[in-house]
Amino acid sequence: MMTVKRWLDRMVERECARPRMTVGEGSMQVLKQGRTIGKVRRGRRLAAGLIAVALGVAALTACGSGGSSSGSASDTLTVALPIDSPTSFELTQQCSSPMFQLAYEPLIRITKDGGYEPGIAASWQYSSDKTVFTMKIRGGVKFADGTDVTRDSVLNTLNYYKSVPGLNDGYIKPWKIAAVDKDSIAITSPAPFAGMESILSDSGNCNNGMIISAAGLANPDKLKTATFGAGPYVYDAAQSQNGDHYTYTPNPLYYDKSRQNYKKIILRVIADQNTAMNALASGQIQVNMTGGAQLADQAKSKGFDSTVGRVQATAIMLWDRAGKLTPELGDVRVRRAMALALDRDSIAKAVGTAITTQDQFTGAGFPGHDDNLPSKYTYDVNQAKKLLADAGYPDGFSMTLEVNSDDPDATIAVNAAAAQLGKIGIKLDLKSLPNSSFFTDFAAKKFSAGAVSYGLYGTLPNEAYRLYKLPYSAVWNPFASTDPDLDKAYDALNASTKDTFEANAKQFNDTMTAKAWYVPIVAVPQFIYSKGIDVGKRDPMGQFAISAWAAKK
Repeated sequence: MMTVKRWLDRMVERECARPRMTVGEGSMQVLKQGRTIGKVRRGRRLAAGLIAVALGVAALTACGSGGSSSGSASDTLTVALPIDSPTSFELTQQCSSPMFQLAYEPLIRITKDGGYEPGIAASWQYSSDKTVFTMKIRGGVKFADGTDVTRDSVLNTLNYYKSVPGLNDGYIKPWKIAAVDKDSIAITSPAPFAGMESILSDSGNCNNGMIISAAGLANPDKLKTATFGAGPYVYDAAQSQNGDHYTYTPNPLYYDKSRQNYKKIILRVIADQNTAMNALASGQIQVNMTGGAQLADQAKSKGFDSTVGRVQATAIMLWDRAGKLTPELGDVRVRRAMALALDRDSIAKAVGTAITTQDQFTGAGFPGHDDNLPSKYTYDVNQAKKLLADAGYPDGFSMTLEVNSDDPDATIAVNAAAAQLGKIGIKLDLKSLPNSSFFTDFAAKKFSAGAVSYGLYGTLPNEAYRLYKLPYSAVWNPFASTDPDLDKAYDALNASTKDTFEANAKQFNDTMTAKAWYVPIVAVPQFIYSKGIDVGKRDPMGQFAISAWAAKK
């Protein structure tokens, strides 16, 4: 009779011999397995789950370059990344990821305390009216290919980002970028703009601050498969497999050796949150960025460190504010009725542990949040019905709402919300689409509303331009909505002094909440689980100084 150990060994041998799936194929396989397992008896589900965990951990150990066998705990850091990690190195088509933070030096870096510090930009300053942002470029920095990082390197990179289509090119396309003196760059915005640090750092606004070498700019196609940066590490393609794991080794030319704490950093894509947690427990990884708020209690019981990264609201985004596809949404009373009809306490319990309610645009703990905000949405079915009747829809209406099937928190929350909206006569037809189709379809204005749990982080002024002001809001404002009251609040916020910022942030929050462009439901913390690693604190957009991570002392 074959022993369990021999059976597992044979399964691992087969798994290691199989061709690797891309991230997209992997996610489809997980979904297919989930549907199949859902059809079998409870006992078989349990057995299948135990086998999957055993195989997952065994494969991490046996299949090569992600386990402790590739290096001691002191010289190798292995990090689990979620399934939606980038599948190419094309900076303009991706957002922030350790894949880029390790290989590219940004103009401005995130600090371990969650602030900002000089990177390639040695210093910077705003003009008094916040329309000009001037940076002095650091000397003595080299790209990994040995060439110098110069003022022109920065100028050419920023102009490259302006000239090509990008995921969030609306941030940089309106700017005028020019050289100043022999070592400085000036960025001129058509209107006051107070968020340059976030845009030009290794934070959450899609790589516009990552500086590319001349070799990379001369061969844009190569930017998809290789890195051309000046970061603390270099990508090692020979020890990597796209969609599965990415290996980095120290850049010998990097100017700040204090940020090179490992001989090797391995980023491994692990789709399943439970598998990632098991890998952390077995020592195969030291940092688990796959997360899972529902696993917070388990992580605590195992003695892992739980660090809150991004706190993002699951929200119904009402994109069609003029009522072009869904006429009812053109009336603010209808949008407010939808917000008032939600019992957020019950939805939070349905979504899971550590989930809290969110009843206004700005999240708790961020500038502008106000527990007593006049426009916040307290559960009130009677008032919701009255607003619908006042707007001319006493019997409600029907509409289609797009849901990201790769976003489990949003899926749970919006299903609960749909049932509650049905009680006031609003019938939602939920259209479930995978991550890739979700974005392309709402960008094409195929849907008047959608549910997501990563579009509303709660930070100001970041959220003001990212979700409201065109052209910066092009991604999340597909119908190009505008509003004179919001224009006024936005202008005041971006022209704020230190003394007036909090009051102006509250005013913007109040105005945006009252307009009900977004119907926040619950706040979902995104956890990083770790063992023996000092990960520091998040920045305002929920990012970390990953290249500075080191073993705890």
